[in-house]
Amino acid sequence: MAIKISKKNLDTEVNYEPALPQWFGITDETTNTKAGTLIRVQIPPRTKSSFHYHTNGDLFFFIISGTCIFEVGEKKRKEYVLEAEDFFYSPRGEVHSTYNPSETQPCEALAGYFGCSNPYKSGKVFVK
Repeated sequence: MAIKISKKNLDTEVNYEPALPQWFGITDETTNTKAGTLIRVQIPPRTKSSFHYHTNGDLFFFIISGTCIFEVGEKKRKEYVLEAEDFFYSPRGEVHSTYNPSETQPCEALAGYFGCSNPYKSGKVFVK
């Protein structure tokens, strides 16, 4: 059965990645899906996520507005600069971090995981 989920009816998720406000739109809790997730993410100016990887889900991002930089790799890191309307994919197990280089503009994005039904089931593992 189809379902509509309004962001205004979702709580802001502040525990999954504390520096990045998120709204878990499509998950097993909101739709009973088992296939994947869809999340609304805001990356505030000059904010960076911790380096981590996911054991149970492939990550995807779509940038709505602003700019963010993904750093990918455990030892030798590669940077991917993403701007509005860019897509990004990182397979499970790949170390990454997200950074907003802007002094003033947040980066707005849609993100999610293929292969897991909830961000908390993505097997997020933090690395130094």
